[in-house]
Amino acid sequence: MTLTQRRYLFGVLALLLCSALSLFLRLDFSNAALILTELRIPRLILSISVGAALALSGAVMQTVLANPLADPYTLGIASGAALGAAVGATLGFKLAFFGLNVGAVIGAGLVLVVLFKIVGRRNQEPDTMILIGVMLSLTCASGLAIWMALADPIGVQSINFWLLGDLSRVGMLPAVALFALTLVICAYFIVFSRNLDAFLFGDGLVETFGVPLERTQKIAIILISILVGFCVSAAGMIGFVGLVVPHFVRKMIGSSRHRDLLPFSILWGAVILTFSDVLAKSVGDPRELPVGAVTAVVGAPVFIYLFVKRKKGETG
Repeated sequence: MTLTQRRYLFGVLALLLCSALSLFLRLDFSNAALILTELRIPRLILSISVGAALALSGAVMQTVLANPLADPYTLGIASGAALGAAVGATLGFKLAFFGLNVGAVIGAGLVLVVLFKIVGRRNQEPDTMILIGVMLSLTCASGLAIWMALADPIGVQSINFWLLGDLSRVGMLPAVALFALTLVICAYFIVFSRNLDAFLFGDGLVETFGVPLERTQKIAIILISILVGFCVSAAGMIGFVGLVVPHFVRKMIGSSRHRDLLPFSILWGAVILTFSDVLAKSVGDPRELPVGAVTAVVGAPVFIYLFVKRKKGETG
């Protein structure tokens, strides 16, 4: 067995262990069948799907934007999706795609378009891009607060938990639909991983590899907007998975080739979010913590570390 195969096996075993904990930890066996089919299995499918999707999104965005600090959360895409989801739900778009909110996709896409219009090009200063992302995130968060206060004052309190990350509100059909969508988009990026590899050599050399830079970026933006939008619609804003997992995987496998990076990121994104959900359900028992708060406990210090490390590299 090769080293790569052993690493895959370790990741699969970790996912199986986390899945077993998610399904059977503190399970009431007197109603086990009902609890599993109605609550825990949909939640497990959702955690695997969202974790894999966010990790993939972070890995792809860090490549096409040439920014190691990029992920759906730090660039404001998740906040745009949350605003779009709230507006869409209020206007009746909630059942537009198997129980998932198309408004979230529109919100995520608009933020990405605005980000590209302001930044203007790849290889922009990472600090500039992150600052713009933070400003867009704050703008969307303010818009969401105003919209909810005006449209549904009673619902403001209940939406707060969802905004921090909540895997408990989606039934089997939306969970399976998101899993299928994630599978298709992950497969697309893995099949065309060579196109992403070309970006590692810089804009000036991308075309020499026969990779259409602008078209590849547009396709990536569209697919990531769809994926992040539906993830936020289903599970709220879960931060830092897309930032932390690709960096963790690069260190683990010692390679930035997307043929290796993407499958490992997808696998470990599912592992980390499923494990975070287990912690969210068990640490605060009998109360449940927002899973986004759990991921932020680890993700925020990692973000600060990466930011400071890059600044030291620039001044060193």
